[in-house]
Amino acid sequence: MFNVGDHVVYPYHGAGTIRDIEEKEVLGEKLLYYVLYFPLNDVTLMLPEDRIDSSGLRKVIEENQLDELIYALQNGIQTKNENPKQYSRENENLLKSGNIIDAAHVVANLSLKEHERTNGLHIQDRKNLDKAKQFLVSELMLANDMTEEEAYEFIDKYVQISQGA
Repeated sequence: MFNVGDHVVYPYHGAGTIRDIEEKEVLGEKLLYYVLYFPLNDVTLMLPEDRIDSSGLRKVIEENQLDELIYALQNGIQTKNENPKQYSRENENLLKSGNIIDAAHVVANLSLKEHERTNGLHIQDRKNLDKAKQFLVSELMLANDMTEEEAYEFIDKYVQISQGA
């Protein structure tokens, strides 16, 4: 399954590293826990082994998947929701999926929306855009050995192309 040192993504938390696998006794039962560390947020999380499958934990993307990520950043996905609350909820659900392509779609859509609006994004859209970018950055840092700054530059480079900048 997963090993100490593996770079993984935990939905809505972003990318991190499995630092340890510890055995803990809880209510008289011994359980294995994966100790995950998320460097971008400086957060450590313990995930019980029996919840790994249902948690959505996955390995970070491979370098050969970058083209798909770039395409998603450049193109986004069309949404039919004109209602701002439903639109925000759609974006939140995409982020909760833990899928980097979904997060890239959120970045592309909200960046374009921000570019088209003279007074910027609504507060919830701004939060979703920032969360999506942070999610992408955390994974790019671990998957492609980028610094945080390089990961943000990577995102901006490809989103700007889709906006005609």
